[in-house]
Amino acid sequence: MAPITTTAELRRSGIHSRKVLRHCAPLGSWQRLLPGVVLTTPSPPTRLDRLRAVLAFAGLSSVITGADALVRQGAPLPLPRHIHVLGGTNARRAHPWILLERTSRPPDVVERHGLRLAGAARAAVDMARRETNPRAVVQILDAVMGARLCSPADLREEVAAGSRRGTALVRQALAHLYPT
Repeated sequence: MAPITTTAELRRSGIHSRKVLRHCAPLGSWQRLLPGVVLTTPSPPTRLDRLRAVLAFAGLSSVITGADALVRQGAPLPLPRHIHVLGGTNARRAHPWILLERTSRPPDVVERHGLRLAGAARAAVDMARRETNPRAVVQILDAVMGARLCSPADLREEVAAGSRRGTALVRQALAHLYPT
């Protein structure tokens, strides 16, 4: 049994709902991380456990983006409290430590550690367009470029292809750092 699983998967494998509830009780050996998502060990969840739980919670088409996607691909960035995930246009689930963004334009997916991650350019733009501090935007772009995860052309292409909402600082930083 995988350490992160859904209650639906547990029921399909023959574990009764009452047994799941007993295991997830305060003194039980499992933990309910999100509605319908269980960590089947008593130890505190790692960031990787939380990422896997978010993907199980958000659905099969969901993809991790932003800082977590970039860090898992090699960019040296601090991780925020929330986990940024892209879901289909019908994604409506919410949770305090999940930033769920609906998208009609699914990203290229990179597989790492069994996780579905957005490609570096998309993850960087998704993260940077939520920033209001120009220095933070520059730090994100510098980290991605320094780790050689994508090129300035890839970033420009991503900005041009996506929504213009929140991209003014990203466009300015790209023009300043990597003039064409």
